[in-house]
Amino acid sequence: MKIIYADNAATTPVSPTARQVLLETMDQVWGNPSSLHTVGQAANEVLQKARQDVAKCLNAQKDREIYFTSGGSESDNQALLTGATLGKKKGKMHIISTAFEHHAVLHSLKRLEKEGFQVTLLDVGKQGIVTPEQVEAAIRPDTCMVSVMFANNEIGTIQPIAEIGAVCRKHGVLFHTDAVQAVGHVPVDVQAMHIDLLSLSAHKFGGPKGVGALYARTGVWLTNLIEGGAQERGKRGGTENVPGIAAMAAALTESCQHMAEVGEKLTVLR
Repeated sequence: MKIIYADNAATTPVSPTARQVLLETMDQVWGNPSSLHTVGQAANEVLQKARQDVAKCLNAQKDREIYFTSGGSESDNQALLTGATLGKKKGKMHIISTAFEHHAVLHSLKRLEKEGFQVTLLDVGKQGIVTPEQVEAAIRPDTCMVSVMFANNEIGTIQPIAEIGAVCRKHGVLFHTDAVQAVGHVPVDVQAMHIDLLSLSAHKFGGPKGVGALYARTGVWLTNLIEGGAQERGKRGGTENVPGIAAMAAALTESCQHMAEVGEKLTVLR
C-alpha cells in the first residue's frame, strides 16, 4: 500500500544525504570529541565543521554562537530561561510572547510565571500575524525578553521577524524566535533580523530526530539547563551526539542550497 505523507510540519523523513553522513560518522568517527587523543580530536573536527555549517546557514557572525542541543524544545527552554535570568539580574521580570507559540515556549512561560515573572501573550488575530506595532506597544520598562515564533506549525503564517527584531533592538530587549518550522525552508539571517536567540530542530528539514541547536548572539551569556561537563563551552553538559549533529548540518546545508527551488514548487502546489 502506498502512503501519501503530508505531515512535514510534524517531521520530515531523513534525507539521503543526511542518512549517508549519519552512518559514515557512526562508523568512522566514533570518538568522544572531548578526548585529547587522535580518535577524539577527529570527532571534534567533525563537530566544529558542523558548527561552521550551521552558523553559515543562519549568517551567524561567529561559529561559537551555535550551541548543539537535543532539539527545538530544549533550545526553547534554554533561551527563555536565559532571558529570564538575565532580566531578573536587572530587575526586569516581564516577558512578551504570542498566544499561539509551541508548548515548549508556552509551558516554559507558565513555569516562569510561578517564579514571579509577568507574561503578556499577544493576540495574533484572524490572519495569525503579530505586528511590530503590537510588540512595541506591549514593551514596558521592565520587559526583559520578547519571544515570537518565526513560522507557525499549525497554520503556517510567517511573522515579520526582522521588523519585530528591530523594535526589540531599539528598546534594548532580548529577542528570541522559535524558528523550528522556518529554518531550512525560508531564508533566516540572524544578523539582518536582529535576532539574539534562535531555536532550531534537525528533523524539520531532513535531519535526524533528537538533535537541534540554539543560536545565541555574542554577549548573550546562556543559563545552563544541563550541568555535568565542559561541552558546548560549558553551557550544555553531556557528550555531543556527533553523528546526529553532522547529519543535521548536512541536511541544513542541503536545504539552504535548494531553498529557492523548493519554494517555487510549494508556491505552485499552494
